Amino acid sequence: MDEPLIRVDDLKIYYPVRSKNSFGGSASCLRAVDGISFDVFKGESFGIVGESGCGKSTTGRAVVGLLKPTEGRIRFAGKDTADMGRMEMARKLQIIFQDPYSSLDPRMTVGQCVGEPLTVHRVGTRAERKDRVLELLREVGLREDQADRFLHEFSGGQRQRVGVARAIALNPDVIVCDEPVSALDVSIQAQILNLMRDLQRNRGLTYIFISHNLSVVKHFCDRIAVMYLGHIVELADKKQLFDVPSHPYTQALLAAIPVPDPDVPSMSGALTGDVPSPLDPPAGCCFHTRCPYAREICRRQAPVFREIAPGHMAACHNLPVREETRQAAGDSNNEECSL
Repeated sequence: MDEPLIRVDDLKIYYPVRSKNSFGGSASCLRAVDGISFDVFKGESFGIVGESGCGKSTTGRAVVGLLKPTEGRIRFAGKDTADMGRMEMARKLQIIFQDPYSSLDPRMTVGQCVGEPLTVHRVGTRAERKDRVLELLREVGLREDQADRFLHEFSGGQRQRVGVARAIALNPDVIVCDEPVSALDVSIQAQILNLMRDLQRNRGLTYIFISHNLSVVKHFCDRIAVMYLGHIVELADKKQLFDVPSHPYTQALLAAIPVPDPDVPSMSGALTGDVPSPLDPPAGCCFHTRCPYAREICRRQAPVFREIAPGHMAACHNLPVREETRQAAGDSNNEECSL
């Protein structure tokens, strides 16, 4: 198998929090991302899904260098991103935000928004940059005469096309897509997703696609990681994940997907209860407070994120252990006991 383009190893992102009281407060820690690992290969669309607050957007921003990891490593093409400068990172990794009206400067024209990365990185002459901006607008389905307009003159779908044009301006290898279609109507969502798929084929792009919408992720992504409370609880290609969901949290997310046919019964097992606070995550398995299958071991011991089938990873005490994994774990335990 080819080497991954992006490799995330034991990524942790913690935020210090100090509570206010009459004695000056006590320090605590919000565990936004709590030790996740995954690989992304060149040319694929890698999805990250989960409820709001699970850490998926924080992960995406760390990958493109907008957030500094507390612990762990992120590597791009074998190089630690901590050793890459901001300008180099911007040329290789870009991001598309959920709301282009908030992420782009409304005082700038569309042409200025799209052309700003070219100016900052001193790409070509002024005339060449202007031609490049018009070319980018055409590529994302906008007209050249719209370059002098402002964002408030565009619809939501058109604004997101502007965000896409800006993201591809420097010809990056990887684009993190942070809920890029969640604020759009369903018909417009399909148009933007088809545009992104065309750009991927034409440019050889690699996507990390972040969403809470499993239907969108199933349509767009090749492999999917399911996050809960800062942890990845399941990772598989989309066929395995949707046909054989193994973790109870994944099963609950799939059960919550609306079924358009009234004659087809909905899946049972929808989520109940509230997500625990990342300021005080539960001991043991992070999902045991909402899991209908939780046992005593789930309350005491965190499950190992391991392979349960070829290419299918999950973290759950109730899942069978593959023989290879069992043997490796036994060897590891023997080594630890001998020290």
